[in-house]
Amino acid sequence: MQQSYREYFKLGINHHLLFPASFDSEEAHRLSLPEVLAYPEFEVIDLFISAQTDISAEQIRQVRDSGRVPVYNCPLFNGPRLNPNSPDEAIRNETVLAAVSHLQRAGAIGARKAVIASGPNPGSPSQIAEGTDAFVDYVAKLCAEAPSLTLMIEPFDRSIGKNLLIGSTREAAEVVRRVQEMGIPNIGLLIDMGHVSLMEETFAQAVADSSSYIRHVHLGSCVKNDRANPLYGDMHPPWGYPGGENDVPELVEFMKALFACGYLGKGEERPTVTLEMRPYPGRTERESVDIFLDKLEEAWRAM
Repeated sequence: MQQSYREYFKLGINHHLLFPASFDSEEAHRLSLPEVLAYPEFEVIDLFISAQTDISAEQIRQVRDSGRVPVYNCPLFNGPRLNPNSPDEAIRNETVLAAVSHLQRAGAIGARKAVIASGPNPGSPSQIAEGTDAFVDYVAKLCAEAPSLTLMIEPFDRSIGKNLLIGSTREAAEVVRRVQEMGIPNIGLLIDMGHVSLMEETFAQAVADSSSYIRHVHLGSCVKNDRANPLYGDMHPPWGYPGGENDVPELVEFMKALFACGYLGKGEERPTVTLEMRPYPGRTERESVDIFLDKLEEAWRAM
């Protein structure tokens, strides 16, 4: 491809995966966000905002002043009292309230998109069917609470790592279809390159199953064949990581599928695509970003 990829999509970086300590440390989250916002190569940032009032006010200001396009990533709700697909409506409603607090922060930073997910895999086929009905109810309520946001369901694996209810791209697309048929337009889905192989799907299959509903893309990798690997499962290793599934050839294949379905292409508004990977072992975050960008350029030239 001779033209720059920047003519086809807005490139983003995921803050909390580049700085994974930010998942568990408010201080790490607070200190690393300004660094990521200062990276000049990115137009988009995937992130979440702290629940602590003093920190959140500072982070909201930083994001709005940065000029970056924010995509809010809601956390997984898979505990005993928070479950988006619980058969108990009271638990689902409590989960809606927890999610709404994040969506309010999404609105405060000017986000137009927010990522959501299902809850734990309940087990049997009948429980999965019941849980899917419950999840449709949850998503519909959440969309009604945040009509200015496009909510995007992110499908995860059902057997390795996260083990969530919605464990295939086709199932996520079916939930989106059912919610839209209820007259609710602000729902779509996200395709995560690193999740596709964990769900035992091909890129072509995942994109074909969801093409009309894709609203955002994550680029990354995973480890699925070595349980002894410290990044086994859905741990977002970088491209080319030993034992990982994805590198430049897989990135080329994935982007070709995104072009084929029409997500990538010269439309009126460039879509969003975010790098979502941990740093390389022994490399700094900045050094790792440089490698990510070099590999993206290499893949783009091979298109």
